[in-house]
Amino acid sequence: MKKILSVVLSVVILMSMMVTGFTVGAASTDKATINGKEVSVGSKVTYKIDLKTASIIESVQGVVNFDSNVLKLDSFTMPNTTSNYLTNTNIAGEVHYSAFSVDSGFDFSSQKNYITAEFTVIKAGTSSITHNYEVLDDANSNTLLDSNNKPNSSVQETTNTTVGEVVPSDTAIINGVKCKVGSTVTFNVWVKAPRVAEDYQGRVFYTNDILKPKSASFKTNGASAMYNLNDTITYPGKNIVSYTWLDIRHSVDFSTEDKMASVTFDVTASGRGTIESYIECFDDTDDNYMILDGKIVLDGVTVRTEVVPSEVPPEPTTTSSTTATTATTATTATTATTATTATTATTSPQPTKTTFNGKEVKVGEEVTATYMIQADKLCEDFQGYFKYGNKTVGDTTGIELSKFELKSMPGTMVNTAPVGKVVFTGSSFDKPYDFRTKTQFATATFKVTKANCAYFAEAEMYVLSAVDGTDYVNQGVVKNPFTWEGSTYTEPTTTSSTTKPSGDYAIING
Repeated sequence: MKKILSVVLSVVILMSMMVTGFTVGAASTDKATINGKEVSVGSKVTYKIDLKTASIIESVQGVVNFDSNVLKLDSFTMPNTTSNYLTNTNIAGEVHYSAFSVDSGFDFSSQKNYITAEFTVIKAGTSSITHNYEVLDDANSNTLLDSNNKPNSSVQETTNTTVGEVVPSDTAIINGVKCKVGSTVTFNVWVKAPRVAEDYQGRVFYTNDILKPKSASFKTNGASAMYNLNDTITYPGKNIVSYTWLDIRHSVDFSTEDKMASVTFDVTASGRGTIESYIECFDDTDDNYMILDGKIVLDGVTVRTEVVPSEVPPEPTTTSSTTATTATTATTATTATTATTATTATTSPQPTKTTFNGKEVKVGEEVTATYMIQADKLCEDFQGYFKYGNKTVGDTTGIELSKFELKSMPGTMVNTAPVGKVVFTGSSFDKPYDFRTKTQFATATFKVTKANCAYFAEAEMYVLSAVDGTDYVNQGVVKNPFTWEGSTYTEPTTTSSTTKPSGDYAIING
């Protein structure tokens, strides 16, 4: 059964609305009642749903409703579906979301957080925060919802609403830890593993209205880790620090718990914020997974995180100024880790020129890959991937995604968060997609930042179905012919976009 998550998320994730901070210096006397709990105007409200089920979950979709006249959305997260979830916060008073994973699914065998929404109370009144499921399917595409669209008896759901008072103007509270505005805070990811590692990759998500990444360091041996302190913004109220490390000749020993990743942030404003770790993969020297898609898959592996402030604001009732100023001294010498040193890990021959999809390019140039589509019938859903990278080193070193655009259509979603891949989906039954005339479907623009490499960007359809049930593509297999053409051209680094040299690169029917 095809899993195309439906029409409610009609806005591309690249244009999801960023939520901004809300700073209040003193508690207000005005009160609001949210889900039966009284709270001061200016204070925070957190709405959480936890799930527990023996079934592996394959796909989810739902909506959180709230009164936007009383509450302002600060952040929305799904920490246990991080690499796959898509959201739309552009509709006042609504947060639409979906997530799917047909490969490994989502494991809620122990109670885990499903969704967390954080709000600021902006007006007095009585209001409620509610949640409605639209999809909750197991790995066999069977629904876990009852006739009322509530979790059935196989799912244990726990919903909780908590309120908090106003944070002082000189204070930020990160993961429950107090930090002084103007100081720094360091987020450490500690790992212990029974086997040595040859590569790892992950991301650190943080609240971007009160935190700004300053530096990062990683445990390595031989080749340096690659990292980006300001990765693509795809999550409302969040930003990303991404990192990756690989060295097949120099493994790293985590038999004794050690810091794998350490990111230091400037605390720029008061308020409540979060920093979260997501490890996409952590492999041993035989390429066996120890951690995959945020889940520990090898016994004996442990992961823990901590927030260490450089300075803690004093309590109002004391004059003491003793602080934990020595807590982050080990993370200051991180600026030597540059993005150009990690290529020493490769033993393959280096090309003598820089190419993109076989076309010669220059460092600093922008390269655009465009795909055209044509099908003989109206279509109702699609799903695909735009994959890119550096064949020379086998990762995304030296290639940056600058922009991704999908043809303007109803019911589409785009996720640019996965490293080296853009995921796009669409589903529209009442207004089918008309591809009967060849039309531009997807365009991705990349910047080349490293010489002597072989870059690529290729798009493929995983699902494409017509309104009459005809499968053009099903689970990546082409069932019926359709036109799927790709071309590549370079853009000057200036604002002009008229230069389109010849030498197109095409992929027909995959």
